[in-house]
Amino acid sequence: MSTTAEHVDVLIIGSGPSGATYARTIGEALPDTRILMVEAGPRIPGVRGDHSQNMTDEERAAAQLLTQGPDAGIERAAALADIAPGIDPSLEFRQTILPGLHFVDPRPELEEGEVGLPAASMATGVGGMGIHWGTSSPRPRGSERIPFIPDDEMDAALDRAEELLGTTVHGNQGTGLPEAVRAAVAELLDGPGLAPTCFMPTSTRWEGGTLRFAGTGRILGALEDEVPGFELRAQTLAKRVLATDGAATGAILEDRATGDEYEVGARVVVVCADGLRTPQVLFASGIRPPALGRHLNEHFQVGTFVQLADEFDPAQFPPEPRNVTSVVTPFSDERPFQLGVMTLANSAFKIALGEGDSLSGDAASRLAVLACYGAKDVQAADAVEFSDTETDFFGMPRMRIRYRLTDTDRRTVERMRATSSAVADRLGTPLGEPELAAGGSSLHYHGTVRMGQVDDGGSVCDPDLAVWGVDGLYVGGNGVIPTATATNPTLTIVALAWRAARRIADRLAEENDEARRAEASAGGRSS
Repeated sequence: MSTTAEHVDVLIIGSGPSGATYARTIGEALPDTRILMVEAGPRIPGVRGDHSQNMTDEERAAAQLLTQGPDAGIERAAALADIAPGIDPSLEFRQTILPGLHFVDPRPELEEGEVGLPAASMATGVGGMGIHWGTSSPRPRGSERIPFIPDDEMDAALDRAEELLGTTVHGNQGTGLPEAVRAAVAELLDGPGLAPTCFMPTSTRWEGGTLRFAGTGRILGALEDEVPGFELRAQTLAKRVLATDGAATGAILEDRATGDEYEVGARVVVVCADGLRTPQVLFASGIRPPALGRHLNEHFQVGTFVQLADEFDPAQFPPEPRNVTSVVTPFSDERPFQLGVMTLANSAFKIALGEGDSLSGDAASRLAVLACYGAKDVQAADAVEFSDTETDFFGMPRMRIRYRLTDTDRRTVERMRATSSAVADRLGTPLGEPELAAGGSSLHYHGTVRMGQVDDGGSVCDPDLAVWGVDGLYVGGNGVIPTATATNPTLTIVALAWRAARRIADRLAEENDEARRAEASAGGRSS
């Protein structure tokens, strides 16, 4: 290992939406700051951090192969050959394990009563999941919101997150086929005290007649030009955070191309690797608060295809430009799930069915996808655990997921199935019964470094995402969300990272002022 340490002001571990938000916010506030962002995976050809849906088919396929970690370069069907016993490697399952991702553990060891998260997966490459995500950007509602963050403060953070992501918030009424579907679903599901059926906010925008999807690059903006001290270093694995006398001082990094390890010192360290790898980095660092990895929860996902009835035949409606418009019945406390309907007619999403087929053209024009996300009954015992002796593909502590369903969970899933069936029947002919996707399919893993109001052993970080007991160490990403949610989390985690990054910028500015005062005082004494 190199004995000469490099020094930066801020070290950010992870290049996804949260890491990008930290970098952008701190850099804008303090343009002279030295910020190093490290990413274990490779760079993706093209515009840094661009969404793969903005690429050509060939470019997108190449990008997906690059971010598949241990499966990099392997076509998806081949990568799925080695999956957990009892999991059917069918077309439906392939759709839950998307190209561009790789499994956490394809052969999980389950104890009696456990269901695990056999489909849990992640992306490893510059931009993280921010180059693959679906761009759905709804706001949390009711009990999904974090109770100890004031509503006005959280709303301001969500406003800023929408700006960073370029989110389009659609009106409650639309036109053409989407409006016909929305009205039908609203008639069936809306009621007193329930959030009304509307259109899903999406982080997309039109540029010169082309629909653009917001990737991590949208958040980073022109940071390299505006902050000369910013660097994004790919193929660089954070092995462990260094801490001395209760304060983070830097990290040990590994150049994955050469295997060389070296130390980087930092005034502030931010770990936002993802909902599973962030607690892994802390564990490897010997930073192991009681709540680390615990309270793991993800959304239940129930889905089905529907052949639309004649009432919703796209040919009866005026043609529309290709879009990502989808109908959503939002989460309500009285209805702990979110149901979405996407009609594939005019869909701008490029979705592969497998075997070279694609959801496009006349065959798809009468199809709709129903996707229902349900909130988990959060339990401290549901957890990602880490080994002190075994390692994964990256040489980090091997993960093992403990996950069970409660009676409340089973009731929620049955309500999701019943509601999905009712909506499918209203819209046309369901192509099979609504099915619960394999655990982990939602890709939204929360709670593993959860925030809390007080350091009572039930959380990992405070409301500003500062890790309890380690000064100068912060976290970010889905894992910080402490509540049970059904709402897509990206907007929320960007908002939370923005709040935390502003606190860091204030801290650094104060330290800079103190250093200047001390220097001036010392200069005065010497003269």
